[in-house]
Amino acid sequence: MKVKIDSLKKQVIKVLSSRFNEQKSTIIADYLIWAEMSGNKTQGILKMSGTEPIQNVIPESDIKVERETKLSQLINAGQNPAPLVLSQATDVAIKKAKEHGFGIVGVHNTKSSNGAQAYYVEKIAKEGLIGICCSSAPGSVAPYGGIDPLFGTNPIGFAFPTLDEPLVFDMATSAMTWYGLVLAKTNNTKIPHGIAIDKEGNPTDDPELAMGGALLPFDKSFKGSGLSMMIEVLAGPLVSADYCDMSGGEWGSLVMAIDPELLVDQMQFRTNCSDLINKVKQSRKQKGHKEIRIPGEHSRDLYNECMKSGYVNVDEEVIKSIEGLSL
Repeated sequence: MKVKIDSLKKQVIKVLSSRFNEQKSTIIADYLIWAEMSGNKTQGILKMSGTEPIQNVIPESDIKVERETKLSQLINAGQNPAPLVLSQATDVAIKKAKEHGFGIVGVHNTKSSNGAQAYYVEKIAKEGLIGICCSSAPGSVAPYGGIDPLFGTNPIGFAFPTLDEPLVFDMATSAMTWYGLVLAKTNNTKIPHGIAIDKEGNPTDDPELAMGGALLPFDKSFKGSGLSMMIEVLAGPLVSADYCDMSGGEWGSLVMAIDPELLVDQMQFRTNCSDLINKVKQSRKQKGHKEIRIPGEHSRDLYNECMKSGYVNVDEEVIKSIEGLSL
């Protein structure tokens, strides 16, 4: 269903305000609405539904800085929602990179996933910096050849400044996001065959059985499993967060901002990135393909369409599943 963006944002803030002040509610809502407008439905207002709805999070303490150098910072999120804390971490990484060429910020003890990495890395790239972000999450993905859900969906994102819009890439290292399962369950639909197993290790297309079992790596091979494991380290032990077993609630994230000037002239870097994009776009196409799309292009087109019309498409069943949200 199509709804006015302003109306949706007001409703989301209203629901969030039962747990957070206006400033925090707005920061979280900005992310959720951005995800909806970008077509990333599994990372948008769906996060206000499911097993751990973001609006039901009760922060246990303030956000605290535990370690800091001129290049780095480690944040204890105090069980606050990840989109709130990651927005702060991103701002810190940008500031350090602008002052010293590089900024790295680790976050642990968040409650809820931080959602689409693209939101944070694109913000970094719009400041003329290279952005990298990755996150861990409670176990839902089995390692290649295994049954037990040891890894999270463990997404990673990159963004690079160009002469135009940033080049952005964002992916989960699992075959489907956790909230993809939540969405399928909400809509009473099957999931694609071959991307998940039940608790006994048997293939399943039932989202509920998959939630009790495990997702598979995105490529269903040791490569995807290996990449997921590397992110488990970066967003786990490196940032003092839990890993493989998150029963303690220590979700982790890592965000980095890099000034290209450390290695190359800023404008030359932007020019070369734009040239690289053009070479890819203008390269020969296989039969059946009208164009070659670059990472992030489709999401940006959807976002721009929403900005132009003032409306965004939202899933009616998701709206119904969120207590207190009505349009």
